[in-house]
Amino acid sequence: MKAQLIKGVFVVGGAVLFSTLGIFASDALQGIDGELHLGSVGKAKVCKEGSIFMQGPRGMLCVDQYEASPSPKCAFKNVANVMQSEENLKSADCYAVSRKDVIPWNFISLPQAQRACAATGKRLPTSEEWYRLALGTIETSCVVNESSVKVTGVSECTSALGVYDAVGNVWEWVDAHVQGNNFDGRVLPGEGFVTSVDANGVALSSGVSADVLYGKDYFWSKQDGVFGVIRGGFYGSGDDAGIYTLNAAIETSFATQGVGFRCVEDVL
Repeated sequence: MKAQLIKGVFVVGGAVLFSTLGIFASDALQGIDGELHLGSVGKAKVCKEGSIFMQGPRGMLCVDQYEASPSPKCAFKNVANVMQSEENLKSADCYAVSRKDVIPWNFISLPQAQRACAATGKRLPTSEEWYRLALGTIETSCVVNESSVKVTGVSECTSALGVYDAVGNVWEWVDAHVQGNNFDGRVLPGEGFVTSVDANGVALSSGVSADVLYGKDYFWSKQDGVFGVIRGGFYGSGDDAGIYTLNAAIETSFATQGVGFRCVEDVL
């Protein structure tokens, strides 16, 4: 009887201990006030200035709030062609940063954008991650009816997460490829206005008329070839721009004034 009593005390005490530790761990991760505090938990890191926490579909991320721009020591701050992007990337002091009130890094191809993020320990978001960071963006406040790219973060074009310019200003590369019009295990619809989407905001069907339920967003695809993926639209897209706007028929080497990117960083 005494042994059973002692065993019961240990069981109850252990449960309380583990429960308490769980609360401490939760508080350390999220904070009593609901904010993220990751600095003291294992190898976790607090999100750097210019980025914001997001619970991604595959784990916790720090998402750049602003479209990527060249770091201060890059040879070309306002890139004018793809060769200037390449010259920037040859320097160890040049990498992608997330800063307000600067021209985003455009004229950059998919492989170059991947390198620019990697140079600072980050990566491009997946298509799924991009959709989640862009959700809630007020598209009518975005840079979609201009003649050229604008500086980052000056409009009310913000997502629910607090990310600027996911829609418009510059198209954003995502870490994705399309081969033979197959993407994420399914065949994409033909080019047209978005009429339905999957859980990641990618068109399931398209039509010849703009659908207001999907923001009059537009979708591009091709039957044959290997392509990269850009999302959101650019400064001249007009009503076509939006969180469902996606071009899945773009060469990975494509690099113009209207194409840029942003980076994300894995937290755990």
